[in-house]
Amino acid sequence: MNIQTKTKRVFDTDAYIKEYDATVISCVRSEKEGFEGLFETVTDATIFSPEGGGQKSDVGFFDDIEVADVREEGEEIIHFLKSEVKPGETVTQKIDFDLRFKRMQNHNAEHLICGLIHARFGYDNVGFHLSENTDENGNLRIEAIMDVDGPIDTEALKEIELAANKAIAKNVPIYALLPSSEEAEKINFRSKLDIRENLRLVVIEGFDVCACCAPCLRSSSEIQLVKILDSMPHRGGMRLTLIAGLDAIGDYIFLHDENRQIMKMLSSERNNTAESVSNMLEKASASHEETVLLKKQITNLFTEKLVSRLKNDDKKINVFFAPSLDEVQSRNLINETAAGSMAVIAVMFAKNEGTYRFVIGKDENLKDISLNAIAKKMREELSARGGGSEQMVQGSVSAAEEDIVSFFDKLN
Repeated sequence: MNIQTKTKRVFDTDAYIKEYDATVISCVRSEKEGFEGLFETVTDATIFSPEGGGQKSDVGFFDDIEVADVREEGEEIIHFLKSEVKPGETVTQKIDFDLRFKRMQNHNAEHLICGLIHARFGYDNVGFHLSENTDENGNLRIEAIMDVDGPIDTEALKEIELAANKAIAKNVPIYALLPSSEEAEKINFRSKLDIRENLRLVVIEGFDVCACCAPCLRSSSEIQLVKILDSMPHRGGMRLTLIAGLDAIGDYIFLHDENRQIMKMLSSERNNTAESVSNMLEKASASHEETVLLKKQITNLFTEKLVSRLKNDDKKINVFFAPSLDEVQSRNLINETAAGSMAVIAVMFAKNEGTYRFVIGKDENLKDISLNAIAKKMREELSARGGGSEQMVQGSVSAAEEDIVSFFDKLN
C-alpha cells in the first residue's frame, strides 16, 4: 500500500476520546495471511490504538462496521474492517472504552511497579504483555505479566506493592509527552530500546517516566488498586504477575466469597482460615495414616484366612469374596498368597449395587492355566468386563455370589 498521508494519532495525547470523525484515505481488500476477507483502511486520523507494546489493539467500529484489528505500518495505522468503506467519506470512529480503560489501569500499574523497582534496585523491565482471558460467564480478566532483570525477595515485593498503592492514593498526574530528539536527551526515562526519534513517554509524575506507545490514564488514582499475584525467578531476574483496577477489585470480590465459603465449612473466623485449613490437613493426614494402617491389618487378616484355605483346598482356581476390600488391598492379597502357590486366586471385592470388582492372579511359574482364557469365559458366561495379562487380570462382574462360585467350580 502506497499512502503518503501520515495518520494523526489522536490517542497519543488524549486517551479519553471515545468517538471521532475521520476521513477515509484508502480502503483495499487485505491480502495478508490471517486477514483474508477484511479491508485494510487508512484514515487521516484515528482514536484506535494499534497492537504493540505488549498490548492488543483497540476494538470498536467505523460507523456500524466492526474493526477487527489495528496494526501500525511505518507512519500509517491500518484498520482491518469487516466491510468496505469508500475513500473520501467521513466515518465516525467509536472505540470500546470500557476495555481500553481496564487495559490502561493494568498497563499503567505495571509502569508504576516497574518505576518503583527501578528506583530502588536499578533493575530494568525486559519484558511485558497484558494477558487477557474470558471466563465461562463471558467476563474478561486482564493481568499484566512483566520481567525485570534482577532478583527481588518476598518482603521487598510487599514493600513495592504497598508503595505503589500509596502512589495511587496520592492522585498524581499521568500524561504522555512527545519530545523531540533534542528534548529527549535531557530526560531521564526507562526504555527497553535505545529510542530518541519519534519518542513517546508516559509520565507518572514523581514516580516514573517510560517509553510507551499505549494509551494512558489521566491520574494515578484511576488505577484504583494494584496487587502482585505471583512472582518467580526468570532468566536471572524475576517474572511478576499483577492485576489492577476493576480487575483487581473483581479478583478481591471473588477471593472474599471463596474465603467466606471456607469460613462456613470450617466454622472459622475470617482472618483465621489458613490456620483452620492447616489444622484440618493435619487431622486428615493423621486419619489417612490410621486408615492405611487399619487397611494393612485387615489385608493381613484376609491373607491369613486365604493361606489357610489354600493349604486345605486342592482347587486349581480359588475364588475368595472380600467385598469390603479396595483394589490396592485385593492386589496385595493376591501378591502375598499367589507366590509359590500352584493355584489361581480370584478375589471379588468392592461390591456395589450387585457388582463386584475382581482381580485374578497366579504365580509366574504356573503355566498350565491361562488367565486370559478365564477372563474370556467370564465375559461370555457372566457378562464380565475387563482383561489383562497372563500374570493378572482385573475388571467387574454383575452376578450373584452363588453364580460366580458355580462358574469357578466348573473350571476346577
